Amino acid sequence: MKYTTPVALAAVLALGIAGQTAIAQDTGTDTDAEPVVEEPAGKGAIVTRGDLTEDRAVLDEEGNPVVDEAGNPLMETVVVGRSQTVETPSGNVHTITKADGEHAVVTHERAERPERSARVEKAERPERPEKPEKPEKPEKPGRGG
Repeated sequence: MKYTTPVALAAVLALGIAGQTAIAQDTGTDTDAEPVVEEPAGKGAIVTRGDLTEDRAVLDEEGNPVVDEAGNPLMETVVVGRSQTVETPSGNVHTITKADGEHAVVTHERAERPERSARVEKAERPERPEKPEKPEKPEKPGRGG
C-alpha cells in the first residue's frame, strides 16, 4: 500500500501532462501566448519561460507574398526560439536565450548591493609577559634502567 500512492501519483501526472500536450496540439498556434511563470516553493526564485516570436509575411507556392483585400501583406507569427529568465531572491537576474539553430546566450545581471561598511579596526592586544621556563624535574631513582 505504501508504494501504490507514489506510483499512482506519477501515473496521474504523466497522463495529465500528456493530455495537456494533446490539447495544445489540437488548438493550433497561439499567437497571444503569455510567458509561463513558475515560483518554486523551495528557494524562492521566480522562473519565467517564453517564446521568441517573429512576424513573417505569408508566401504562396511561388514565393510571392500573400495580400489581403486591401493590398496589405498577410503576416504570421513564427516561434524562432525560447527564453528563460530566473530572478533570485537576492535580486540577481539570469537570462538564457536560445534561437533555433544557434547557441544559447546567457546573461547575468547582478543586483547592486550596498557597499560594506569598513570594518572597525580592533585595538591591538597588549603583549603577554613571557612565561618563566619550567625547571627540569630531577630523575626519580629506581625507574628506568
